[in-house]
Amino acid sequence: MLSAKVESLNEKPQEDLMEEVHHEKVLDYLQSLQGLGPEEFLATYSHPFLLENYLAPSSRTKLGRVETISEVDVEDLLSPTGTSEDEALLQARAIPLEKRDKDSADRMIFVGRAANNDILVLNKMVSKLHAYFCQVPGSGIIQLVDMNSTNGTFINGDRVSPSVKTNLDDGDIISFGPETELEFFSASGFCKLLQQLI
Repeated sequence: MLSAKVESLNEKPQEDLMEEVHHEKVLDYLQSLQGLGPEEFLATYSHPFLLENYLAPSSRTKLGRVETISEVDVEDLLSPTGTSEDEALLQARAIPLEKRDKDSADRMIFVGRAANNDILVLNKMVSKLHAYFCQVPGSGIIQLVDMNSTNGTFINGDRVSPSVKTNLDDGDIISFGPETELEFFSASGFCKLLQQLI
């Protein structure tokens, strides 16, 4: 598990901002974007993200790999045209889609209920080793593969065939079983989403 402590960006020296910090909420990443600017943000956070389903907070599932929260007034960061949906998005968890062990030669990012997965999903409807993400070599294309899970993996409501690599697009809704929904964003897609909130 990561144990980086998130501090207010105003209190951190500029040199420290280049070091990647794993935040918990979209709000924290928005603060980073405002402090770094888009180019440095993408250089610092070059991996894709999964966002919890912020439109259905009643169906929350405990997700691993995110531990920290920064406290900031949401209204200070919303544009004057911000909506309650924007506020829900800012409070949603953002999970970095990357290997837990960065030195691993294995480039597959595993998702499941077992503790040794890169992304731990604590929900009984999720298999111990449910699915994995991988990147098409030489491209920015991310694919999702169901590992013959009991309750299936879905992209935008369509069940993914086991062992078949399926390309992901920004905004795709991924379901691991019937209760865990996450929204996929590439690094650039996540940065664009954040810029729309400013």
